[in-house]
Amino acid sequence: MPEPDPRERLARQLHESDDLPAGPAKCEALERVARAADAAGLPDLGVASRLVLVNAYREIRRYDLMLTPFAWLRATETRHPEAFDEWAVHQFTWMHKWLATGLLGDPRFTLDQITALVDQLEQRYRLHGYSLHPVHDKRRALAHHVGDTEAADTHFTAWRGAEPDDMSDCPACVVDSQVGYFVSRERFTEAIAVARPVLDEPSDCAEQPHGVLASLIEAYLATGRLEDAARAHLVSYRVVRGTPQGRSALHAHLRFCAITDNAGRGLEILTDNIDVLTDPPSPKVLLEFAAAAALVLSRVPDRADRRFTLGEVELDGEALRVFCAEEALTTAVAFDQRNGTDAVSGRVRATLDLADVGPVLVAVPPAAQAEQVGSFTGELDTAVLGEPRDQVDAAEAACAAIEAGQALTGVRLLADVSAVGLPDGLAARVAAHRQRFQRIDDPAVTAARLVECQSRLLAAGELVIAARLHHVLAGLWQHAGQTARANDHARLAVAEGTTLGDALAVIYGHLALVDLDPVTGAASLDTAEEVATAAAPQFLGAVRDVRAELLAASGDVPGALAIVAGLLDGVSTWPELTTLRLMDHRARLLADLGRIEESAHWFDQLVARCRKSPGPWLADSLMQYAVLIDHAGLAAENLPTLLEAAAAARAYLPPVGTAQACLHLSAGYLATGRALEAAETLEEALRLTPPTATDLLTKVHYRLALACRDLDEHATAETHLTAVIDAGTTDDALLGHLLHQLGDVRLHLGALPEAATAFEHSAAHWRAADNPIAASESLVRLAHARGMADLTAGLSYLDEAETLAASTEDGLDQLAETIGFRAALLAHHEHYAQALTANAAAEELAVRLGNPDWQAFLAGRAAHLHLDIGDPDTAESEARRAAALLGTPPNPQTLGVVLGTLARTLEEQGKPVDSDPLVKSLTTHLD
Repeated sequence: MPEPDPRERLARQLHESDDLPAGPAKCEALERVARAADAAGLPDLGVASRLVLVNAYREIRRYDLMLTPFAWLRATETRHPEAFDEWAVHQFTWMHKWLATGLLGDPRFTLDQITALVDQLEQRYRLHGYSLHPVHDKRRALAHHVGDTEAADTHFTAWRGAEPDDMSDCPACVVDSQVGYFVSRERFTEAIAVARPVLDEPSDCAEQPHGVLASLIEAYLATGRLEDAARAHLVSYRVVRGTPQGRSALHAHLRFCAITDNAGRGLEILTDNIDVLTDPPSPKVLLEFAAAAALVLSRVPDRADRRFTLGEVELDGEALRVFCAEEALTTAVAFDQRNGTDAVSGRVRATLDLADVGPVLVAVPPAAQAEQVGSFTGELDTAVLGEPRDQVDAAEAACAAIEAGQALTGVRLLADVSAVGLPDGLAARVAAHRQRFQRIDDPAVTAARLVECQSRLLAAGELVIAARLHHVLAGLWQHAGQTARANDHARLAVAEGTTLGDALAVIYGHLALVDLDPVTGAASLDTAEEVATAAAPQFLGAVRDVRAELLAASGDVPGALAIVAGLLDGVSTWPELTTLRLMDHRARLLADLGRIEESAHWFDQLVARCRKSPGPWLADSLMQYAVLIDHAGLAAENLPTLLEAAAAARAYLPPVGTAQACLHLSAGYLATGRALEAAETLEEALRLTPPTATDLLTKVHYRLALACRDLDEHATAETHLTAVIDAGTTDDALLGHLLHQLGDVRLHLGALPEAATAFEHSAAHWRAADNPIAASESLVRLAHARGMADLTAGLSYLDEAETLAASTEDGLDQLAETIGFRAALLAHHEHYAQALTANAAAEELAVRLGNPDWQAFLAGRAAHLHLDIGDPDTAESEARRAAALLGTPPNPQTLGVVLGTLARTLEEQGKPVDSDPLVKSLTTHLD
């Protein structure tokens, strides 16, 4: 076999190397191609490969590495101008803009060298007849860097007055630079105003609008537009995170997190990018990142307890803060020595001294924001307890309240108690109660710690409290899946309570036995009620609530509700925890009966009561409310409650509880069109969910797939949908739905064979689930995925889809959609006559369905098809008919299609377009 032509081989290698992701591997591959082109004596390929290489260095912000290929290109341009075609000349001229400001970020290069580069840029642009618009911007940047604000202002004025041309940055990037200038001069209102066009209109630039948004964060914070600052941070960071290009903007995001009470998020960003401190793209990036990192760490109270790996060295957070601050200041001194000013050091010190602007909600509120989000009142009912005189009295009052069922008041009082110096028995009680209300992920760990507390209680002679603790241990071991141990503790509670004559221990033990086995526990429930009636009537409410739980479990929800409502609406006053449980139970039972408004009312009452003494019960009540809000489709109007639930979960629940709260919070964001916040919230849920919580993980992955799809992050959506499918569900209807969603995101990715496979399997599962309409929908998508390349295959799937849609009385909509796509597929393959026939059939169905907007779209497509077959006269008639079918107000997308088609029919017939009355009318509606 003959060797491939060297030019062809190298051109292919150049193309393949350019397609690699930005990074060192791409640069190395392009360097090899450049050397190979030189060795093969192909100077034009040497030029092309080095131009692509220079751009690859720009992608990773290594402007110093550009110097060698730049020197080669300049020399080659002089010796072999024929190696530069029109494209190469344009590219090389464009790239001259990068060196000056790029090398400005490295103090190894003198100001004279950088000024000379700007002068060379000006000479080249004058030589080629280009505007000096970009040159003025470079001179502005140079003046600003050294602190010469007067010169910076002068060059900025010249820059804005110059006419942009082909060598100017795109309009969006020009705006980005202007925003940066205004922010540097603290002209924040002007910065926000000049950015508006980029934020209002979509940009084709790969650097925007996220570049502008990152530049705007400081302006938004300075002008009090905190929500805008949060969104700017979210949008811009999400685009650049994990990319080499994003490293130069990290400092803006770290600064935002530090001064807005989002230090936890700032730590995540710092940790994910800590290698910038050891392998920065430039000293400027190192300086800015290190200063901002020091600022974040200064806002972390427990930083000394945290560990970070910096290269091969491990540092605690305080040592890292000191290192970052010193690194930033040392690097700034190097810049100032080069520049002959102290401007750079001044900026670093200003960053290190930044003041907080106050809490700003990004997506998931931190625990510290619980009071702002949840409006906790912190009221305490201490009147019945008396005013404690010292720590012993305070501890005794707190323990007595908890042991009497007044846990809300007791635990809140307990927060201010010091165990130092307490008598042994009281200290043991304090330790046991604190451990009991501490929430961690592993119930077995909590149980083991409570056993130690129980031993302390026994040693101190607190036998009654130790006996009562058995029922808590029973619940923990049951939750941990150790039923035998749970049963032992329940029986010990009964036995020890009987021996000690403590009715509460006996009641608690019997209720624990009921919980372990509701069927055989009926006798225990009767006994618990007998004991409560005789010796502890204040706990009858708790006992009868368990009876209501059993009734509901057996299917008698109305009967259970009657018991709970009677307990709450009666004259009896129950201990705090009993009252809370009854309110929660009533709200849940009402939800089970579909009485959503009443359920929400009781959850409101429950949460309001819990707010008076915040604790785990507040988080629990909010979580139950969040479940109702999410499942009942009330998330849009209850977003504040979902935010409060997340804040309370962070404050009082283990991480998995916060993850569950994040899942419910995401429903609120998705329901209000805030997919970005939903994605951030769900990513937090993923970080917090343990691998063993498979059901929660599956739900999070699914919602995150939907959020990513809405953000056009289709590759990420595919990953999350695949995770849900791999979880192993065997439900055909669910698999049909998931695979259909997977096929859709693969269509967006252009992965047609993979999309086809997903749709094929989706249709099979829908058939197995006896859902012909859904199966038909998947087959239509399958026809799209395979039929664009193979008409015969596509039509066969459509035949099957039509048969399925026609097999059910509810399939008319789906039948119409199927026939409509048949028309589109036939048109794609240029079978215009058949497409017109199918289109007419679809329009007949649109009429039957009473869907004039779709009819207008189909009439517009008929016009387009007549144009394709060379009949503009009929096409014009069809376009005008389509316009007459448009609704009021018309669908903008359909209107645009009809208007565009009508204009084309007129153009092809040589008729006036702009003066046509219908064109003018449609244009007015479109505007």
